[in-house]
Amino acid sequence: MRTRSTQSEWEEIFGALASRPRLLILEELRRGPARCQEIQTVVGLSQPAVSYHLTKLERAGILIKERRGASNCYRINSALEGMFRECMKGDGSWRTL
Repeated sequence: MRTRSTQSEWEEIFGALASRPRLLILEELRRGPARCQEIQTVVGLSQPAVSYHLTKLERAGILIKERRGASNCYRINSALEGMFRECMKGDGSWRTL
């Protein structure tokens, strides 16, 4: 990961989170790691659209991509799990303010 100021890192994280499809992806990944095809089924978007959103989340450092066989598996970065645990209910949906 390239060196950036802490403020810039948070700007990138919050910018990546400012998208309904990406929040839906995070809801799914709070249940555990998943492949692109599994995420696509849950969020109801095309494969290219899901890949686009996964890439945005990965570049922001929110997701970790791991190769499993012929496909990629995505999980939430463990450094951010605590933040998401505070923002989400036990069922993985977002808390209201």
